[in-house]
Amino acid sequence: MAGKIAGMPAGKFEKTQPTHKTQMKLNHLFTLLAAFALAVPAIFADDDTPLAKEMDKINKALKAINRNIADASQKDANLAKLAEAKAANQEALKYEPAKTKDVPAAEKAKFLSGYKAAMEEVAKNMDALKAAIEGGKTDEAKALLDKLNSEKKEGHKKYKAED
Repeated sequence: MAGKIAGMPAGKFEKTQPTHKTQMKLNHLFTLLAAFALAVPAIFADDDTPLAKEMDKINKALKAINRNIADASQKDANLAKLAEAKAANQEALKYEPAKTKDVPAAEKAKFLSGYKAAMEEVAKNMDALKAAIEGGKTDEAKALLDKLNSEKKEGHKKYKAED
């Protein structure tokens, strides 16, 4: 029995060649994997910018606040998350949106000042949210979170490069 694999005589297994159909399937699989490997970095390229990283911090912090806003025992945690979001917002003001490169030179200054004004408005609403959380005004805080979410959607329409 030694030297046999699944009932085949010794040496027979090593000499078998893949069929043409199997070889074609493998070629297709490797081509697909190579194409995917090349496409993945392009899909996530915008997510690696410093601005995108700051925006992600804001988004995560506000989502955490939104989950806990009704729980009065989470007040300190919500204020800490809001401080993180506010710091990320201030940091985001230092960067230009990726879409800036697509804006004609004549309109670039207006585009950037609009972006900065929108980010400053977000900061003001974060300050109002802080006051609402500190004052225990849950309904007002929820309304401000909704407003911040709307600002996010509008800002992304205007200033985020299309995927």
